Amino acid sequence: MITGLQRLNVAAGRFFFQFRNSLFPAVFVLFFLIMRPGAVDRFLILTGFAVTLAGEGIRLSTIGFEYIERGGKQGRVYASRLVNKGVYGISRNPMYVGNMLIATGIVMVSGAPLAYFAVLPFFLFVYQAIVVAEEEFLRAKFGEEYKEYCAQVPRFLPSPRAAREAFSGTRFNWRRPLKQDLSTLAWITMVLVALPAWRSFFLSGWEASSERVLKTAALELAVLALYGGLVFLKKRRSPLFYDLGESR
Repeated sequence: MITGLQRLNVAAGRFFFQFRNSLFPAVFVLFFLIMRPGAVDRFLILTGFAVTLAGEGIRLSTIGFEYIERGGKQGRVYASRLVNKGVYGISRNPMYVGNMLIATGIVMVSGAPLAYFAVLPFFLFVYQAIVVAEEEFLRAKFGEEYKEYCAQVPRFLPSPRAAREAFSGTRFNWRRPLKQDLSTLAWITMVLVALPAWRSFFLSGWEASSERVLKTAALELAVLALYGGLVFLKKRRSPLFYDLGESR
């Protein structure tokens, strides 16, 4: 029996699902404006970079091995088929695992103590609510097939034992993650580039950090220019993004 709290959780998941692609950048823009960094060990910063890259690596692997309707349909949870191969064969929600690793890594690099108590709990709530909403939809649409899938594949943490079967017959399409996740790659790069200068400005002041901030601004413009060029090539259906004869 579904309780009132569960219904609220599903409603929250449906709401956040509509904005999940823009939510990450929006929260971190706010993060830059209101958070303040503290002193942070270099090892923690390097670990944060590694965790962020691992999270994006999971996203790229997930998209590259098996396409899924990531955008939903008309802002709502949607799936035309039950995807259970590739990375989805070892974890039912690999994209959200990747997103949480990215958020955790960025917070570690930032060295902002408040972010551990505000940003990460917020994303944990958002993603668990979205997962609950998606599960309700999939359970209603696919019935026993989805029930069997849930019994075999963990909700979040991957099951290495299922890897051989999950990737059997699959092929990694490197163009697809580049095409589908280009904007995510761009903003993650921009955030990681900006964080050291942001931290230096608040810890050392403008005089000590002005040169670093200006160099960072120039680098950010270069990243934006590269992103713009790639978007142009994508719209022109460049072979960098599309196989010959590919329709999407």
